Amino acid sequence: MGDGLTRTDFLIAGGGLAGLYLAYRLEQAGIDYLIVEARSRLGGRVLSVPASDTDSQTDQYDLGPAWFWPGQPRLQHLVNELGLRVFPQNSDGNLVFQDREGTIQRDLQYSTMAGSLRVSGGFGCLTEGLSRRIPTSKILSGQKVTKLSLSRHGVRTTIQGDDREAEIGSSTVALAVPPRLAAQSIEFEPALGKDAINAMRSIPTWMAAHAKVVAVYDAPFWRDAGLSGDGISQRGPLVEIHDASPATSTRGALFGFVGVPAPIRNSGNYDLAHMAVEQLTAMYGSKAAQPVTVLVQDWAREAFTAAKDDENEQLQQHPEYGTPPSLTHLWDGKLCLASTEMAPTFGGYLEGALETAESVATKITRNRRS
Repeated sequence: MGDGLTRTDFLIAGGGLAGLYLAYRLEQAGIDYLIVEARSRLGGRVLSVPASDTDSQTDQYDLGPAWFWPGQPRLQHLVNELGLRVFPQNSDGNLVFQDREGTIQRDLQYSTMAGSLRVSGGFGCLTEGLSRRIPTSKILSGQKVTKLSLSRHGVRTTIQGDDREAEIGSSTVALAVPPRLAAQSIEFEPALGKDAINAMRSIPTWMAAHAKVVAVYDAPFWRDAGLSGDGISQRGPLVEIHDASPATSTRGALFGFVGVPAPIRNSGNYDLAHMAVEQLTAMYGSKAAQPVTVLVQDWAREAFTAAKDDENEQLQQHPEYGTPPSLTHLWDGKLCLASTEMAPTFGGYLEGALETAESVATKITRNRRS
């Protein structure tokens, strides 16, 4: 059309698991697409990191999702397709319980995550495996979507990175980012209807207000003491603790979900790592006082995960996710939402990211054939 605009058939905003899997499915179908990711890395809420720069590829620790379950078929299929190794969450041994006064019980024969599965090397291997199957020319990282404009020819997307703006024209845009975040950070022209915007803002972003702490040790010493690594605390700051030891390493690790609300832990005078180690020492013994390192990931501080409305919403129960009627067929089908929160069955989970991406990819390929 001679306007110098970068063009693609399908634009995906967000390079987390949902966006990457959608791109992978479109790549397999031979459909032109581009991924635009605001972070400098891919993976979104999937984040696996080493304890040190010298750690091996398999010696990684999940600071985002850590498990999946046998009843999640898409994830199991993709893990197999990518040739990743799966191993069961350690559940042998007793659970440690800490009450509000700090009293400890170590004789509870109960496992909170028995039957769940982990990926050797962390779930980062999943997103890395997908990204290797996508041409680098189809990924724009460090580029934030700031505006979507409907036009006769489709959608014009404004992106910004390194203090420079650019525009991309496409027939369709998929928002593979949390809907609440999209409503807060993207300008829509014309504006979406009131019902659509209210629906986007009302959907809590799964994991957005949470923080995780991983304490890495030379060995999983708690196992020798007859403990599984599972822990429940009414005192905190960690409220739920599990064994996070790698599958192919002599090292051990304990990770915990933080129960302290985001405004308090981010007040500037809350030493979460130090307090977590003190708690682990009380619950698991003196050997817990000397970790190799402590990793902290506060998702409420992640501007490309958490919206302002997520900060005070420490979810205690899993929300009922799915795509509300007001968020279907936006802009005559030229705009669709494709994050895990849109999945009707496994919303919020990794399986939900695949479920939503699969649904969007199926609709796109079906429309191309019709």
